[in-house]
Amino acid sequence: MSQNQDQNQGTDSVENTGVKSSKVKQRMPKKKNRGTIVSMLVLLLVLAGLYWVIHAYFNIGNNRFTNAAQVESYINPINTRVSAYIKDIRFIEHQYVKKGDTLLILDDSEIQTQLGQAEAAYLSALASKHVTANSVRTATNNIGTAQSNSDAAQANIASAKARLWNAEQNFNRYKNLLKDEAVTRQQFDQVKTEYEASSAALEAVSSQYQAVANAQGTSVLTVTEVQSRLGMNDAEIKRAENALNMAKLNLSYTVITAPHDGIMGRRTINIGQLLSPSQQVATIVDSNNIWITANYREKQMENVMIGGLATIQVDALGGKHFVGKITAISGATGARYAAVPLDNSTGNFVKVQQRIPVRIEFTSENKTEDLKLLRAGMNVEVTLR
Repeated sequence: MSQNQDQNQGTDSVENTGVKSSKVKQRMPKKKNRGTIVSMLVLLLVLAGLYWVIHAYFNIGNNRFTNAAQVESYINPINTRVSAYIKDIRFIEHQYVKKGDTLLILDDSEIQTQLGQAEAAYLSALASKHVTANSVRTATNNIGTAQSNSDAAQANIASAKARLWNAEQNFNRYKNLLKDEAVTRQQFDQVKTEYEASSAALEAVSSQYQAVANAQGTSVLTVTEVQSRLGMNDAEIKRAENALNMAKLNLSYTVITAPHDGIMGRRTINIGQLLSPSQQVATIVDSNNIWITANYREKQMENVMIGGLATIQVDALGGKHFVGKITAISGATGARYAAVPLDNSTGNFVKVQQRIPVRIEFTSENKTEDLKLLRAGMNVEVTLR
């Protein structure tokens, strides 16, 4: 009896096991189908996410967007105009300065000496002209005196000629009377002496007149010469005046000031350093003149027009948005401005889509305090409206 019971129990257990295994086999296809569906859904979600990320962050297919853009500003070098030692430095790196602020003071000892020499040369030139002017006045007065003497000499000549004519008439008359023995020899000799004296007097006053005339000519030449010296004095004064002004300019160049509002760049100089003319001592970024240079691809240029508006997103400011206006489009691609432009005439041509620089200026809609946060070289993203 017990053996039969054991056999029956064994048979029941085998039957139960077979039933359970058949139920498990029926459930497995359902689980596989469910897992496949979940996997497909996850894959679709991942693909949708990738599609969104690619379009959102890479803007593929958006012909109005470019991330090849940067903030631009003028970075001006500050150079010296004279050679001198640095006496004082009054700026630090990256300091904001205003136009006219003192940046550098140079030692002006030598230039002060040069200025004194220039002032002395200028005063000397003025004194030389004063002396020459006095000489002109003296020579002019001498001409007047010579003219008066000449007039007097001419009058003396006329008087001497009259006396000579009268003496000659008496001499001829007495000469005839002497032949007729109407006068004595003594009377004739006296008249003859008067005639010879009158002739000698005429020669004397004629010589005197010639001397006066020569003196007058010399005075005229002297005046001409001295007057020409006045022109030389004027030129010397002008030269000395220019040298004086140059010395004053050089003195002013010993104080170097900011050419405009902006932010100072790196400092590469120290107190006591000798500077040479035209040496660069610093750079300054013009903070009042900033714009965006956006490099659009060739196929995007159909959307770029002068006067068009654009939205500018700045990476460094947490994606802060600005409004800009297109003011200029480059006349050449960016590659054409390279130091060594690419030459495709060798036969190794590979067509690469070029980019064209576009200038975008900020409109008045932007806040001034926000614009002050921008720095040259910042990366931005630009989307045309």
